[in-house]
Amino acid sequence: MVREDGINISPPTLAAGQQIPRVTYPCSPSEWRTFQPVVTFVQPRIVEQPDAASLKKQCPYRKKLEKQKKKALKKRSDFSLSKYVKLARIKEKENFTEKENLNPERLKALINYLDSPVELEQLYAAQALGQLGVAEESVTSALFNTFQECNSLPLQYEAARSLALLGCLDTSVVKMLIRHLKDASLNRREDTLSALKVSLQAWSMTPELEWYWIGARSSLIRNLRRLVNLQDPMDSVSFDAALCLGYLDKYNPIAQETMFMCLSQDDYQRKIQALVMLVKQMAIVDPVVIKTVIDQLQRSPLYKHRVDAARLLATIGLEIIQEEGLEEEVFNVLLEKLSEEPFLVVRQAVASTVEELNIKKRVWDIVEKQLRDDKDEMRKKAVIALGVLGIRNKSLFFAMLEMLELDTCEDVRIQVVRAFSTLGMDNMHVRKSLVKKAQTQGILARECSKALESLDKVSDAQKEYMLQSFKIY
Repeated sequence: MVREDGINISPPTLAAGQQIPRVTYPCSPSEWRTFQPVVTFVQPRIVEQPDAASLKKQCPYRKKLEKQKKKALKKRSDFSLSKYVKLARIKEKENFTEKENLNPERLKALINYLDSPVELEQLYAAQALGQLGVAEESVTSALFNTFQECNSLPLQYEAARSLALLGCLDTSVVKMLIRHLKDASLNRREDTLSALKVSLQAWSMTPELEWYWIGARSSLIRNLRRLVNLQDPMDSVSFDAALCLGYLDKYNPIAQETMFMCLSQDDYQRKIQALVMLVKQMAIVDPVVIKTVIDQLQRSPLYKHRVDAARLLATIGLEIIQEEGLEEEVFNVLLEKLSEEPFLVVRQAVASTVEELNIKKRVWDIVEKQLRDDKDEMRKKAVIALGVLGIRNKSLFFAMLEMLELDTCEDVRIQVVRAFSTLGMDNMHVRKSLVKKAQTQGILARECSKALESLDKVSDAQKEYMLQSFKIY
């Protein structure tokens, strides 16, 4: 194109493959820039953003909606019983030992008492530091200095005994204890052996790679053997010395012979210690050992010994029990203890053993048949057993719920309530039935009230856990 003044204003020709630049509206603000910005390097990073589900949980304005949804879910009869199949959790007593709540100033005061000019205060401090069990470097070093520097033999003994209790088995410490093992005083021998028994048991329970050095070990073994042979085999000194020998050397024939001799005695306290030594420490299992464990589970007057016996059966294992031809005997005893044992903690230990021996399905089949028995006693035993075994399907749960409503035996209904409470079954159907029964009078009403209180405590604990899990720090 040519203007009137003869100047060519034709558009510039584009080379092959080129395109006319596209103009966008509105124009970019960079068209009006009067300076060129400095480009700086930005370190790339990943930013974690909360998903919709977590935001929804943390949002305080959705509480009402969440409540409505929870109510709707509770109305559904289809609920999961998988968590109730597991064993009821064993409630162990909380041991608030002095070690946990110990004031550091108390330790400092006891350490200072070791330098007291009054020997009685020094003896008290040495004994207390050993009994508290705080194996800190300041404590062990103070006791060791007292042991080496003092001239009083009673104080040297108490310091050595406390060092042994704290896991310090130095050559000089062990030699001092050996010296008192030779003492003619029976009380001093028993006192020394009790400290050695605690220390050597803790030493034997640690992995072999972490075993610390024991000074004068051969001399200690020799003197322990002398004590076992010198005394009557059933004497307390002889038995404790044999236990110490077993911890030091699990293949020691003298210790093994003494343990087997104790199995034929009527002392259940000594018998369970011998069984634990034979099964767990020496790994010796034969029909005599298994039958003694069964007898301990059935007849021991202390519930803690019965718990230990149930755990020993789990340690022995089903394979060894089958090899010795005692599977049916063990099975019948465990099945009996599930319902006839008066202590819940023992029944829970037995249920745990049943699960570890892989015989739980067989036990379940028998117990569920007993639940439909015409005899009140059989139904009661079945409910007690299910209270620790767990409930494996919905039909069984609703059968137990129906028993709570319609069973003719009040004892059976009481055991159903206790089973629901032990298993922590905080379910709408269970709560509705328990609340209804709690409004009446009698033993059943009181049991329902207790069960509701127990379920409320579980619920409160779960709520507290949920609040803690969403707390922002």
